[in-house]
Order: sequence, then structure tokens, then C-alpha cells
Amino acid sequence: MIAKDVTASAMTMGAVVRRVLSDGPPGIYSRMNITTRTAIASLALAALIAPLSSAAIAQTAPDQETVTVYTSWQPDWDAGKFDAKHVMLGEVTNFTPYRLTIARRDGQQQTVDLKNGTLIFPTGATPTQGERAALVGYYSNGTFIANRVVLRP
Repeated sequence: MIAKDVTASAMTMGAVVRRVLSDGPPGIYSRMNITTRTAIASLALAALIAPLSSAAIAQTAPDQETVTVYTSWQPDWDAGKFDAKHVMLGEVTNFTPYRLTIARRDGQQQTVDLKNGTLIFPTGATPTQGERAALVGYYSNGTFIANRVVLRP
């Protein structure tokens, strides 16, 4: 339905652009200078393109649209059941503002840079050494981007 509307609009706009830019029979458009005709044609073209570009803007990244918004510790995390693409579990070994290092279950230590706006739950808590933590986010080019840190109570 939308495609038909856009196609009909395109044909109408196309006719306007052709009419405005042509030097056809005497009429309102033939008395305008080329600058005015170009401006009208540009506006008509912009009106044609606007509905097509809004569909592209509304799309989200596939990795981020399926992430569950965790704000509290999940019981399954204690059993090792979690989405490894979006959750990283471990024990805090070091925390400084904007940087958190955790020891993962496999013994590997991983340092994750926290961005401005990363939320820490429970609200107001500060990660401390030895505390269990879940980093919730996504991988981008091999780097884990943490949107939230959930601490085990």
C-alpha cells in the first residue's frame, strides 16, 4: 500500500519537476527564472525522497533489538545459564571509574571499559573486589560493550 502511494507520488512529483524545468508552452513556469525553477524542482525532489529515507532510520542493529533488559541478578546465572552473546559473568577483581576487571569462570581475566551512561544495578552500588557481576551488552568488532552491570546481592 505504501509502495503504491510512494510510486503515485513519484509520478506526480516527476511530472511537476519536468513541467517546472521545461521551457514548454507559455504559462506560470515559463515566466520564472532558472533559479526559481531549480528551487521548486529541488523541493519537489526532497518531498519525494523523505518518505523513503524514514524507513531506513527506523531500523535497529540486530544484536541490540533482542537483548533482554536485565536490572537484577537472574537465578539461572548461578547455574551458568546465560546468553553468552549479551551477558558476561564473573567475579570483580578490580574496579575504577569507567573500567571493570572480572575473573571469568574459565579463569580468564577480562577488563571492560565502561562508557558514560553504563548503568550499575542495584542503583547506587559500586562493584567491589570478590563480588559476582554480570555485564550486559553486546560484542562489537571483538570488543564487549557493557550497557549495564548487574551485581549479585
